[in-house]
Amino acid sequence: PATGGVDSSVALELVKRQGFTPRAFYLKIWLEDELAHLGECPWEEDWDYASQVAKQSGTPLEGVSLQREYWDQVVQYLIEESRAGRTPNP
Repeated sequence: PATGGVDSSVALELVKRQGFTPRAFYLKIWLEDELAHLGECPWEEDWDYASQVAKQSGTPLEGVSLQREYWDQVVQYLIEESRAGRTPNP
């Protein structure tokens, strides 16, 4: 996955130097409905940065929507464990 951050940018370059032809993925896990009321879309800045890094390295970038999976496997677990009085284990 590519965030466009330092770690993924360096990893992308190292993989390319080793002779591989990587593909970059931006994982969309934010909850769009939950963020809609905020009036800001902070993910757009991340996407733009990841796009610039991918373009500079000549690597295709694909956005992968995982909002439903994130809700089902992370958020729902957090809610259930909290309701049960337990500390969720990330």
